[in-house]
Amino acid sequence: MAMDSGSPYAQPMPVRNPKDCIFYHTMELPGVGLVEGPWDLRGGIDDYLGSVAFSGKRALDVGSASGFLCWEMERRGAEVVAYDLSEQSQSWDLVPFGGAPDPTFAAERSAGLGRINSGWWLAHAALESRAKVVYGSVYEMPRSIGPVQVAVFGAILLHLRDPFLALQRALALTTESVVITEPAGRAARAFGRLPRQALLRLVTSSRLPAGLGFLPDPQAGLPNETWWTLPPWTVARMVGVLGFEVSSLAFHSQTYEGRPCPMYTLVGRRRAGASAPVTGA
Repeated sequence: MAMDSGSPYAQPMPVRNPKDCIFYHTMELPGVGLVEGPWDLRGGIDDYLGSVAFSGKRALDVGSASGFLCWEMERRGAEVVAYDLSEQSQSWDLVPFGGAPDPTFAAERSAGLGRINSGWWLAHAALESRAKVVYGSVYEMPRSIGPVQVAVFGAILLHLRDPFLALQRALALTTESVVITEPAGRAARAFGRLPRQALLRLVTSSRLPAGLGFLPDPQAGLPNETWWTLPPWTVARMVGVLGFEVSSLAFHSQTYEGRPCPMYTLVGRRRAGASAPVTGA
């Protein structure tokens, strides 16, 4: 995919036919109509984005897919840089059962990336967006993106072999806040009814052991592209190591494949005096 000369940003790609696209999110596009994906965040987007103020901010949308979060941040007044994989140069973090990812599944996922990219560009044109996009590995974010005030990880960490490294790379560019949304699972059942301040004190304390749940089952050979369950207290420690304090945590429900899915959104603020390691190109 072509890049602007001397910059990391991809040049616009003309896409006119929704049938050439895969949409990760359900959304209404001017001149196109309703496009449908497995995730429908329209009724809960404020919760999903942690009620963060985006007006006047430069924001990084990590794992943008078909861009619903990107467009919503832009609608709230942000200058948005989307970051995602592309069909040409990157591949999914697929689980290597037997020592290597299944080649047929890998080829299907690679082809699907191109159609997901097409969905982003179709929506970009329909919404007359000014957002830019960078394609690359989440583990090798280019410094030339420059500083952003807010980084958003929308249900992406569970799909990454190394979620901490992905956070480290993005937060090296981030001067103010990080928003991380993940499936909540057992954490929602155990702590979802706690008052927010009590929940925040619990998650930021040392009372809960940090840990990840490793999902790939070698006997079943599944899942192929989901690695972890990440409880919020573990994510809190990760961002804490990287210089961010958790300022809010909330459980909420979103719609996935027509059913409610319990989620949590954690917002971290860069600690005073802990400047971002990368402050320019």
